[in-house]
Amino acid sequence: MNKKVHSAGIVEHSSLAGRPFGLRQFDLDFLAITLDGEAFFMMEEEGISSKVIPVSFVYVPAGQRHIYDPNVDCKWHNYWVLFDGNAARQSFKQLIPTPGITFIKNIAKLNEYWEKLSLYILDDSEIGDERAFCMLHNILLELREQSAPFIENQPSPAINEAISFMRNNIRNPEVNFKRLANKNGICPDSLRKRFKLETGIALHQYFLQLKINAAKSMLSNLSYNISDLAEIFGFTDQYYFSRIFKKKTGISPLKYRNNLISKQKE
Repeated sequence: MNKKVHSAGIVEHSSLAGRPFGLRQFDLDFLAITLDGEAFFMMEEEGISSKVIPVSFVYVPAGQRHIYDPNVDCKWHNYWVLFDGNAARQSFKQLIPTPGITFIKNIAKLNEYWEKLSLYILDDSEIGDERAFCMLHNILLELREQSAPFIENQPSPAINEAISFMRNNIRNPEVNFKRLANKNGICPDSLRKRFKLETGIALHQYFLQLKINAAKSMLSNLSYNISDLAEIFGFTDQYYFSRIFKKKTGISPLKYRNNLISKQKE
């Protein structure tokens, strides 16, 4: 039997030991809700979004390579499900989320739905799969109704677009802020001043901080060496990357990684 809802579960911080980190790809659609803690999320084809915070969800269509790794410094708690995206689109097309990260308002009903989904998954019969599929519908409908386009105290649309632009171009050495300003119908100086006023940090420094925050999450994956991260995030070489990283965090990337490894062993 080809199940419409393949698997689902709940991840607690205590179960992270042995969890693989780094790029992954599923043959099914992937949906996960971050309840507690923080994560790093990247869709390889569309750039990088640096942080996933509570309460929000990520959606990745089947076949897309992505990273969804928790920050080991935070207590991690999330729900996840793998499902047949084609079947879901045929049955409730309008409820399929936009790929990427979406903030939601609360999870009161989602807790109940996920408990039932986890139970229905254990039933390998066709009835069990149909019940799980119906519960997936309830979850997607609730996510649609609870989705919040902007989190509280988020910057104005022009500044929010600048932040999204930087996230999506985080691999580039620099960002063309002049083009971004022209797109929003303002001059570059006005964009810089408004950005500093609304966020409290200069545009260029914010861009660097996005890179460092993303690198901090990826340092937990030992398959990436320091030179790899420097290249991924558009630094000229690993020494410049290490210098900026230490300036922003107070310690070198290697020291930061060693601290993460020590915490994981505790």
